[in-house]
Amino acid sequence: MKFKPVKTAVIGCGMISNIYLRVLKEKFSIIELVGCSDIVESKAAAQAKKYDIRQMTNEEILSDPEIELVLNLTYASAHYEVNRAILLSGKHCYSEKMMCLTMEEADELDRIRREKGVMFAVAPDTFLGAGIQSANFYVQQGMIGEPVQVVANLARGYFMTKEDKDDAHRKYSVMCEGGGIPYDMGGYYLHAMFQMLGPVKSVCGYMKTREQNRPYLNPRHSKFEENFFVNTYNTVSATLEFANGVLGSLNISSEYDATYNDFKIYGTRGILVIGDPNQFGEKPRLLKGIPGTEDVTETELPLYHAFSEQYRGIGAADMAWALRTGRQPRLSFEMGYHALEILNAIIRSTENKTVETLHTTFERPVPIPPGIYGGTTDERNLYLY
Repeated sequence: MKFKPVKTAVIGCGMISNIYLRVLKEKFSIIELVGCSDIVESKAAAQAKKYDIRQMTNEEILSDPEIELVLNLTYASAHYEVNRAILLSGKHCYSEKMMCLTMEEADELDRIRREKGVMFAVAPDTFLGAGIQSANFYVQQGMIGEPVQVVANLARGYFMTKEDKDDAHRKYSVMCEGGGIPYDMGGYYLHAMFQMLGPVKSVCGYMKTREQNRPYLNPRHSKFEENFFVNTYNTVSATLEFANGVLGSLNISSEYDATYNDFKIYGTRGILVIGDPNQFGEKPRLLKGIPGTEDVTETELPLYHAFSEQYRGIGAADMAWALRTGRQPRLSFEMGYHALEILNAIIRSTENKTVETLHTTFERPVPIPPGIYGGTTDERNLYLY
């Protein structure tokens, strides 16, 4: 049976749009990419020419009756406004993380998407890649026994290093409200945990902003040595209690000169070392044995699932298949809503020195079926459910 492609457009043509536009244009038959827009018209023009699609305005995208799905790839502070406009237009929406800043804004988006009867999903979609899907397969098969703990540690560096010619407002959006590392990177770890372990029951922890006033570092910048006000948290240390009883820790910061990722699930019969959830195809590794002895073994495990390359946009393609086949998308609104509540609950825990009980939940995404066919045939795994 031949399925009619879903006409799709992109709002926001910044750095991340390149990989999305290439994947949507080249990898998925269920997507017909037709246009893009940006508040900076030259950016939209460049991407439209590069990918042979129409340069459009937001208004043209939202009023076009043939466009069914819109991707919001704008910077974080614009997510709520753009998501709201997409939903009000009656179109299905895929948003870069997070969907908005506050739970009140999220409730408003929830109300609109229900009234309009449209799908609304939130990035990241990297957990649909081969790395996390294969790791989930090993966990569900009992390879490490009963999961007991999950640990996620991430160190990155966000510094004021650009020149004037760089689009400073957008490039430094990670220093602005809603764009700091909890919002920028936290979702990758949370969504991967959600796939493997399900929803979180309660949280406690701390968020802080280190060096809230920091200088522009590049002598080529007109504001060299002037201070920039960092209006977002940049370091998080939190404990998560999952509904299934697993305990977790989430420690992420953008205050380091080096990049380091450590993501593991500890089970009663082994430890699963998981690859970077910001990537698609890192192979998991299995640790067995007694620490401190020669009996410890480390085994690299094969990938049983497709989509090991850069497939950013796979979540939108999964939405399109869901739309055409009448099923639920793997990236549910409820999962993105739950991730946002976790971050807001950690903030409340920081301010009140309390353990915060969560009030949202979701159904764990249906795993992508195992099987690697190669090339464009791998898209079949999104049709299967």
